[in-house]
Amino acid sequence: MLCIQDPSYENSKYLHETLLSECVDCTVGAGAYAFATKDGINLLLSDENFKKFLERGTYTLVVGTDDITNEHCINALIELEKKYCAHLKVKAYVHNGKGSTFHPKFSWFSNANGGSLVLGSGNLTQKGLRHNREAYSVIKYDLDGIAEISAEWDKWYTHSAPFLFDITDPVVMAKAKLNTEKIRAVNTAKATIRKERQVQAGEIKLVDIYKTQPKDQKTSDKETRAKDSDLENAKPNADNVPITDEDIDVDASYWVIGQDSPVLIAEIPKSGNRWKQANFDKKSFERYFGATCGENGEYRILLKSVNDDGSMNDTEIRPSVSVSSQNYRFELEAANGLDYPKGSERPIAIFAKVSCRDFIYMLLMPGNTHYNEVMTFIGKTQAPSVKMRRLEYVARDVFQAIPGLAIWRRLEKEDSE
Repeated sequence: MLCIQDPSYENSKYLHETLLSECVDCTVGAGAYAFATKDGINLLLSDENFKKFLERGTYTLVVGTDDITNEHCINALIELEKKYCAHLKVKAYVHNGKGSTFHPKFSWFSNANGGSLVLGSGNLTQKGLRHNREAYSVIKYDLDGIAEISAEWDKWYTHSAPFLFDITDPVVMAKAKLNTEKIRAVNTAKATIRKERQVQAGEIKLVDIYKTQPKDQKTSDKETRAKDSDLENAKPNADNVPITDEDIDVDASYWVIGQDSPVLIAEIPKSGNRWKQANFDKKSFERYFGATCGENGEYRILLKSVNDDGSMNDTEIRPSVSVSSQNYRFELEAANGLDYPKGSERPIAIFAKVSCRDFIYMLLMPGNTHYNEVMTFIGKTQAPSVKMRRLEYVARDVFQAIPGLAIWRRLEKEDSE
């Protein structure tokens, strides 16, 4: 089966979700990937489906170190290998890369009836698993077929012993540090030349071509856009975020929003003592978040909260959950440890769509600098009532009304006309 991952294609199938489906009911698996990142590792290995797979079976992972794979990734892998003990074995492929790159991208899984091979172009990075334009195949096997796959893996694994190092080996961390410095140097250069130039080939301007092409699913169909002058006045914006340790992870650049990105402003109900489990109405659950009622755990919603200083927290991986009581919910880590407000005031969550089923968000509590501004803004659309308000906008409109929100640090600037 051919699967195409393309954020501009409505039938796009995430490699991430396919791998999590294929490992269900399996007992043995292995995979090799050229590049990996901390967020990519956590997307796969920290998911509930994969955890259950590792509880009953084993998985061997080989990651390349020629590029991208850095200290954050290696540290995450070390911790996960400790956590799962004999159920997870991780090796790093270290070699003299002159003239040759370690470049495979596949996983195989076996179960009582056979198994499958997921083989394609996507790396074990957040971009490779969900956002990049990638293609991959899911090949199903009977017991004899998966036995052949397993045997070929074993032969290659044995042959590659001189290149395979324990993930805790100092050699691996030394190689990862070289990649870290390489990425840091590249990002520092990009910070000074953030905006793509209008490169010309004869009479052709690339930015003019880009404007005619289909947009990723994070954008709306509206043609109107914020002016560059408006974005220049936003302090700070996506162009002047300083280089931090977070930015040496190549996935960091993924978490940006466009001026027409759909935004949901939602009042969060108390829901007993577990308001961290934020409830939504069916319309928001399906139309905005892209989940499907009744298909619990089929889809993964990725969330990343933005702090008041513009920094981002770790990616939250949330299976969609709908229950018979007509509650449709996701857990919000930003609400962890916070008491629900007393009286009539409610927490407000502001979500902005990065891509299909991926979102950044801010949680505003009463007393937050911009809480009253947001309440005034949504009050113009719908007056307060006993019912929770869940209102959809485009980023441009909310930005123009409340430019001080830290979430706009992730807002892309418009190309010059």
